[in-house]
Amino acid sequence: MELEFATGRLRVLSPTDCVKDRLAGYYFWKDMQCLEQAVLVAADNEVDLDEIERWSGHEGMLDEFSKIKGKLFNKSNEL
Repeated sequence: MELEFATGRLRVLSPTDCVKDRLAGYYFWKDMQCLEQAVLVAADNEVDLDEIERWSGHEGMLDEFSKIKGKLFNKSNEL
């Protein structure tokens, strides 16, 4: 998505893309803060679980996604 301002365009990530971005940090660097951020974004926004799962598989992280999937969509679940 893009927002237009007098100073130019601002490209904004969708909540789904934001979760994928944060999960990339978790998947590839084991950054727990990135996982926490992905959980927080998913808790407060509508995200496309199927797209995140598809992307995770494309990144070779389907097994890891399966382990954390419940955390992303359970607002009361702690890390």
